[in-house]
Amino acid sequence: MAVKELRVPISHLSVGQSVRLPLAWKEHPFLFNKFTIKDPQQIALIANLGLEYVFVQSRSAAEANTMAASLSAALAQSTSPTPSPEPSQEELQQQRQRQANIEYHRQIRKVEQAYVKALDLLRSAYAHLNSSADRSFAEASSAVELLLEQLDTCGEDPVLQLLAANQGNGGLQFHAINVCILSLVLARAAEIDSADIRLLALAALFHDVGKRRVPDSILNKRLALTKAEQSFVDAHPKLALDMLKGAALGHRRIREMVANHHEMLDGSGYPQGLQGNQICPLTQILIIANEYDALVNGSHKQLLPNQALAFLFKFKKDKLNPDYLQLLVKTLGIYPPGTLVRLSDGTLAKIMGTDSGGALSYRVMRYDSKIPRREAPVVTLEVLELQVEEAVQPQDLERSVLDYLGISSLTG
Repeated sequence: MAVKELRVPISHLSVGQSVRLPLAWKEHPFLFNKFTIKDPQQIALIANLGLEYVFVQSRSAAEANTMAASLSAALAQSTSPTPSPEPSQEELQQQRQRQANIEYHRQIRKVEQAYVKALDLLRSAYAHLNSSADRSFAEASSAVELLLEQLDTCGEDPVLQLLAANQGNGGLQFHAINVCILSLVLARAAEIDSADIRLLALAALFHDVGKRRVPDSILNKRLALTKAEQSFVDAHPKLALDMLKGAALGHRRIREMVANHHEMLDGSGYPQGLQGNQICPLTQILIIANEYDALVNGSHKQLLPNQALAFLFKFKKDKLNPDYLQLLVKTLGIYPPGTLVRLSDGTLAKIMGTDSGGALSYRVMRYDSKIPRREAPVVTLEVLELQVEEAVQPQDLERSVLDYLGISSLTG
């Protein structure tokens, strides 16, 4: 009967097995290459030879099969991975933080893409305003629904921080989208009816469309405007009404908001000098959103977001709805999302939002050239054990810092 051999690791040898050493007879201390293991000492001698394996002989196919099955089971058990130790609470917290950070940056990318798409839709809506009012309305409505979707799925903070993404870009479309976003956020916080919210959003997108008929030489003029030039600019609400004709864009309430977005509660606004309740609540929201973004993202001198809030409270508290103004501060916080700040350790950061709580509840993304922007941690000041030292003007920072923190990064 033919002898069957199996190659067996040294660690799996046992007393009673018949083995053959894969060595010349001069290379081991045994009398023969083939022998039966009689005791553990012989196994120890074999192990000291530096071999990885020897051949174990069987007298039958059945014995060989049994030996092979036993060896396979033993090898599988010996090579199975050792269970990893349970992670500590600190490790679990770090894992949760990393996962939350990945998800937050995913939301930021999603919102950025939606912002750019909304800009494209609005540009097209403006382009088709004269030739196809129905198409213009449909494109503007799509932009509104897109922004509402971001607020519903990603929350307010990722959307609001984009208001600072193009600071200093005086383009009508950027301003219109920003005013639309802020109007949506304020109206939702004020629990305005959803149908009215959509009318308000459409009015926000078209509130300054009349400026498309004002020469750029006047709109972009750095010196003080002449009386005639100022009158031309002040006529943009009426010019807008002339452009908003046909289909749903001619809706009475949309036209009313567009016509009155520069009116003030004390009667000091234009073009009609309306007062108090003569200005509908939706228009009062639009007025505040327009005033705030003009201060922060105007084509001329810009204020820091916290400075803009302070300015509105100090100089326009009698001109604006006090309840909506309070709601604006409650929604944005002292340092609104998108504000660039210097922290108490000297590092630069952008305010990304806030949790409920005090000054340490702000979530920030710090500038760190060693960490890719899309992997930068977004954490609260409480976790960092830091405080906001001061707000910083974008023009005071290097281009690389602004790009990292997402300022002026959306060109549409």
